[in-house]
Amino acid sequence: MSSHSRRVRLAAFDLDGTLIHGPTICEKLAEPLGKLSRMREIEQLRDLEQIRAARQEMLSWYGEPLTALCERLTDVPIAPGADEAFELLAQRGIATAIVSITWSFAVEWFARRFGAGAWIGTGAQSAEIQHFWPSDKPVWLARHANALGIELSEVAAVGDSHGDVPMLAAVGHPFFVGADLPAEIAHAVHAPHADLREIAHRILAI
Repeated sequence: MSSHSRRVRLAAFDLDGTLIHGPTICEKLAEPLGKLSRMREIEQLRDLEQIRAARQEMLSWYGEPLTALCERLTDVPIAPGADEAFELLAQRGIATAIVSITWSFAVEWFARRFGAGAWIGTGAQSAEIQHFWPSDKPVWLARHANALGIELSEVAAVGDSHGDVPMLAAVGHPFFVGADLPAEIAHAVHAPHADLREIAHRILAI
């Protein structure tokens, strides 16, 4: 049986640029602190050691209990059809997860908002960072799927950037909603800026 004939039992979504549009979560947290321009510089970094140091710098900005920062996320623009997508998938008994490299406290906040069954992000406890990278996305997703008794051939994943390529390359049903489809995942369904409700309908039709 080919991977494309397997019914989807788990749908995983990236967060920044996929489920939310406009400013990234980190930009949204940085702006009230007067750190927006610095945050945009950080988002251009590609060297992992520089990003490690930058994440530590970002933590030093926040100060207050991290969960309190979620109040700043209430007006983040939600991607078209995102709420409906989660509702449709839940109605059909398909498990959902949000897989993001941004701060886990923010990922959890959005997971609860959308009703996602699982989530993962970069953790931070007592100034200690549990780093999560794009290369970790398929590892976590495989482990989570296995715990549910689901094969990766039965997983759909939705992302919008190069950081999602490792996850999309690993699953049976990849969907890319960014503008330019990376060559590494040329087999993915390319639906630039798609309404996520339509993505959910496509997943349900598999």
